[in-house]
Amino acid sequence: MNKKNIKILIKIFQDFRNQKKIYKPTIFWQDATEKFYKIFYKKKIKNFKRNQLANSFFIPFYNLKREKSISHILSLIKKNKISKRLSSFLLDLVNGKSQALSDYRVFKAADNIKKLPLLNSFSEKDFGNSLEQFEFDNKKFSRSSLNYLLGLVFLKNSIERFVSRVTLEIGGGYGVLGEILNFSKIKNFKYINVDLPPQAYVTEMYLSELFGVSRVTSYLETREMNKINIKKLKNFTSLVSWQIEKLKGKIDLFVNFISFQEMEPNVVRNYLNMVIKLKPSYILLRNLREGKQLKQDKIIGVKKATRTQDYINFLKKDYSLLEKNVIPFGYRTFDNFNSELLLFKRI
Repeated sequence: MNKKNIKILIKIFQDFRNQKKIYKPTIFWQDATEKFYKIFYKKKIKNFKRNQLANSFFIPFYNLKREKSISHILSLIKKNKISKRLSSFLLDLVNGKSQALSDYRVFKAADNIKKLPLLNSFSEKDFGNSLEQFEFDNKKFSRSSLNYLLGLVFLKNSIERFVSRVTLEIGGGYGVLGEILNFSKIKNFKYINVDLPPQAYVTEMYLSELFGVSRVTSYLETREMNKINIKKLKNFTSLVSWQIEKLKGKIDLFVNFISFQEMEPNVVRNYLNMVIKLKPSYILLRNLREGKQLKQDKIIGVKKATRTQDYINFLKKDYSLLEKNVIPFGYRTFDNFNSELLLFKRI
């Protein structure tokens, strides 16, 4: 990490201390936010995709080897004399390749390769030294990128004619949606991510590394602005949570994948109120239908879960629910929790 990046990180956290509570981490993220700051301040960011804390919070895996019992299962596979074919099958189940391939097949089967955004040329870069990337048809994918690709295909299949030239996201992880849009053949696109510190910094750093600082609006450029004019932003912009109030202009699409479920309903409602003012034509969400688990003594969670009906209620004056989907574009867990895609259209 160079001196400029350290300066950005320090400035973000100095400003963070004085913001409204509504823009500070909810109970799910409170401890992690401070820990991430210390990790990145110590320059441990080159390999951020394999950081254990990051893997638990904003870099999802297919890989089941994170489960303690899996190592025992693997040892049993090795000890017992089973065929190479069965051994390979079991290994693909454990390392996540089978599920990744399943998502990839849905993406390939459902995508219209003649319709924008063009997604078939995307291959995820490995800046950050990922612990998990799978290669299909000579292209690389993580669970994050496949989640977004499935969501974008769902969007393309639901709307006959729509191209988002200005896309706003809240809680974009490390900015892989922006990476996908860069290869989508959409001319003069803008991708804006709004996130907590230091995740907003990670997005800025990641996209700058991939596409160059000249194409990324830095936090230092927007920090003193009372109004952030969307038209004047570069291809990629990473803002910190409280800056959403300063955004002025119009967006075409708003996206939230998974992070709203980690917030309490009042926080989600506030963010959506800010989004509504920017008049997106469509809103695309992916979150748990049943809501995130509640916090208990040693279990991380939320005070109050935000569920599907909450999103519908928050948006009903301005948006109607156009489509919803769990299978094939979302995901149903073994214990019947539903990671659901919701598509809203402006009334």
